[in-house]
Amino acid sequence: MISGTTLTTLVLKALASALLCWTTWRASRSRDQPSAEPFLVLSITLTVWAASSLGATVVGVATVRFLESLFDVVQFGALLFLPVAWIAYALSYAGRGIMATRKRIVLLSGIVLPVVIGAVALASDASKTVVGPILGLALGWTILYGFLLFLYALYATYLLIDLSWGHPRVSSTQITVLTAGVAAPSLLSVAESNTSLIGGTTLGLLLSGAFLTAAIRRYPVLTGFPKADYVARTRVVETLQEALVVLDWDDHVLDINETAAELFDGSTEGMIGEPVQSVIDGLEGTEFHTGATGTVALRTSEGRRQFQFSVSAVEEATTNDEGNPVARTVLFRDITDRETREQRLTVLNRILRHNVRNDLDVVLAYADHVDDEELRTGIRERATDLLELSNKVREAEAVMTESTDSPESVDLTDVASTVVDQFRSENESADISLVHPAEVTISSHRAVLRQVLFELVENSLEHTTADVPRVELSVREVSDGTVELSVADNGPGIPEREREMLAAGTETQLDHGQGIGLWFVNWAVTQLGGEIQFRENDPEGSLVTIRLYDSVR
Repeated sequence: MISGTTLTTLVLKALASALLCWTTWRASRSRDQPSAEPFLVLSITLTVWAASSLGATVVGVATVRFLESLFDVVQFGALLFLPVAWIAYALSYAGRGIMATRKRIVLLSGIVLPVVIGAVALASDASKTVVGPILGLALGWTILYGFLLFLYALYATYLLIDLSWGHPRVSSTQITVLTAGVAAPSLLSVAESNTSLIGGTTLGLLLSGAFLTAAIRRYPVLTGFPKADYVARTRVVETLQEALVVLDWDDHVLDINETAAELFDGSTEGMIGEPVQSVIDGLEGTEFHTGATGTVALRTSEGRRQFQFSVSAVEEATTNDEGNPVARTVLFRDITDRETREQRLTVLNRILRHNVRNDLDVVLAYADHVDDEELRTGIRERATDLLELSNKVREAEAVMTESTDSPESVDLTDVASTVVDQFRSENESADISLVHPAEVTISSHRAVLRQVLFELVENSLEHTTADVPRVELSVREVSDGTVELSVADNGPGIPEREREMLAAGTETQLDHGQGIGLWFVNWAVTQLGGEIQFRENDPEGSLVTIRLYDSVR
């Protein structure tokens, strides 16, 4: 009959084995991470120890002596190999590499001799006079080997402790949990008391299972931060002038160059260790798998800008670890000016090729009948329209060029008032109103902002079909430190086709807008680092809202 103590021991060893098996399974699922393989070896070693201990207890109850001796030998081998696995993991995690140097090969091979000798001696039927000296030799070698291994394991543990003091993503609690989980079986088995309710080995394996389970669930034990830090910084971070961020496998920032820190309005120290989505506004939902590329709109110290990003793997610079990625780098290239310039050239080219050409065809047709008053009037009107369009293109180009100069302090209320006063004097029948606070000052370009508001109000008045055109221009501060400019009217609204083209950012020969005004507004807002939104007004008309991201002063 099984005693209560034996039954308790069986249950606890089975629980320890289950916990360690689960930890091993979790580590095996993340083998692509830099320190996953040495952690997996460490976990497998403890799992084998726990399973052998459980097996020894089971066959001990069944009095199968040969199997009991075999399980004892396996436990002994696991006890000796555990420091080797711990050393390999600590070196990998601390960025020292786990290359197979001669010293490490000798250190690893030292475990084989005592295990083999002990197994042969225990399985042999030789007399005690033969077995005794063999076991004595094995014991002496084991003590020497164990002492050297113990010193090396202490050094490896020191590397991890030193890492926890200097790295924001590695806490001292994490290192304590890991160290306790690995050391508990060895220390408690040495201090084991046969009079205790459960053996020291049983308690140690149970603690090991609990600690490693907690570690792999709560802490980033598989990533190997310093290795990634060192390789990324020495190879790319210091040599790049563009924004670059180094990420671990959980999308936390390992490193960031000064260009990126300034661009995204942060500090290197404050951004390291944080999720990249929390320190760079606009990356929500973006995946950074190796080889990924794409375009994102990000909020920067200069406003909302368009970036092209590319993700690359960072690999260890050693022969043995070649092809083993330790981190990922994300390079952000600002393409706002390039995209705006391409859109501008496309539309201006369309205007010159299409609108001007068609209008000139009409002029030539009327020119044959200049004696006719009606046709002469037509020629005059077409020529006037062509001249106005040409002037608008030239003005747009001049204003867009000015937006590349250094910004100045601008009172948006004053700019809006100037635009409203101008249109009130020219359109006495229109109801033009302005809603604004006393003063809203930002760092921007006054001429560009004035022209943007001028184009929007002019567009509203030019296309209205109402007997009394109404246009309301408003300026307001937003709680997040930005400002909004909006122009609402009671006209027919901006055609959906026009809005779709503005959102797509391109035109075709068969699908194009009626002019350059709204394109200029779109370009200018983008150049200022803002955002623009076109909506239908209630109950009729259009509502254009511009958000500028410069801090309100």
